[in-house]
Amino acid sequence: MTGPSPDCTTAIVLIGGGTIDATSVGSLPKDCLVVAADSGVHVAEQLGLDVHVVIGDMDSIDATALAALAALGTNVVRFPTDKNESDTELALRHAVGLGARHLIIVGGGGGRLDHQLASFSVMFLEVLRGVRVESRIAGSRAFAVLDDKPATIVCTPGDVIGLIPFGGDVHGVVTRGLQWALAGESLQVAASRGISNRAEGSEISVAVGAGRLIVTVDPTEPGEHST
Repeated sequence: MTGPSPDCTTAIVLIGGGTIDATSVGSLPKDCLVVAADSGVHVAEQLGLDVHVVIGDMDSIDATALAALAALGTNVVRFPTDKNESDTELALRHAVGLGARHLIIVGGGGGRLDHQLASFSVMFLEVLRGVRVESRIAGSRAFAVLDDKPATIVCTPGDVIGLIPFGGDVHGVVTRGLQWALAGESLQVAASRGISNRAEGSEISVAVGAGRLIVTVDPTEPGEHST
C-alpha cells in the first residue's frame, strides 16, 4: 500500500469471525503494521484500518475487495488451500518475520469452532517466544503467558479474569492485583479453578514458572456471578 511505511514493531493481525463491534475492541495503536488473514480484510473495513498485507488461501475473502486492495498496492501473499497452517498462523509468522514484537489479534469471535480454538493455540508458537501476544475477540481479551514472558495487563477494577492452563498443567503461578491471589501455585489443565477471578485495580500481573497460561479479561456484566 502506498504511503508512509508502518512501524513494524507492533502489528495488528485481523482474523475472520463475522461482524465486529468496534467499540468493544478498544483503542488500537496508530501507524503500525496491519496484516489481514484472508477474510480479516472485512474486519479492517469495519474498524476503518488500512491493510498493509493480506495473507492466506483467499477462500473466504470477497474477490472484489481483494482486487481493490491489490490495486492500492497492498501486499497479497497467497497460499494454496491445501496447507498445514491456518491463515491466522501464517499472518502471525509473517508479522514476526517483518520485525513485530507486539501482536494484537482482532476478530469477531464467530465462525468454525476449530478455527476459534486454533487461534488460541497459535498464540504459543515457538517463533512467538519473547513476543507480547494478545487477542481481542468479541469484546474479550486474552494474553499468552509463558515462563519467559510474564504479563502486565491494564484493566478496569472488577474485570473478570480467567487463568486457563493450555496444553498441560501450569506451575509456579504468581499474580498481583487479583482478588484471589496466587503465590507460586499450580493450576491443572483438567480443572476450572482459575476462572472467575477479579481485578482489584487498573493493572494486574501474571507470571508462571513452567507451562503455558492464557489470561482472559472480560468486563463485568450487571448481575454477573461465579458459576
